[in-house]
Amino acid sequence: MHAMSRKRIKRRSSTWETAILVLIGVFAYLIVSNFSDRGIPEKWATATVATLITFGFVIYARRETLGRWSFWLALGICLVPHTVILWLFFRYILSFTQRLSILFWLPFMLVEVFVLLIAIKRIEGKLGQNETIKLRF
Repeated sequence: MHAMSRKRIKRRSSTWETAILVLIGVFAYLIVSNFSDRGIPEKWATATVATLITFGFVIYARRETLGRWSFWLALGICLVPHTVILWLFFRYILSFTQRLSILFWLPFMLVEVFVLLIAIKRIEGKLGQNETIKLRF
């Protein structure tokens, strides 16, 4: 009986995780299509989708800690400098271009995912949540 309930729990979490991934994808698509309709340059759509994918992946990797306030606070703390740095980079360094492919930005996103995972863990440690966390992909 115990093994059956474990399977049920695993199946529910798998459905929930799939639903989260689908919602992130639909949300990203709606944002990009809305940018295009309003005449906003493609590079800003790339910046927005890159943020959604990067932070979405971090949330997915740390899904076992979603119930902790310290995780969400650490994520919010990391979102602020990410947004400022990304805006400055796209506004001033990439001012010469209106289009930027997400494929160009992919290496930066991959590096940022690892930096965010480390930063969030350290910030949570400062907030008093010192636990070993197992990442699942």
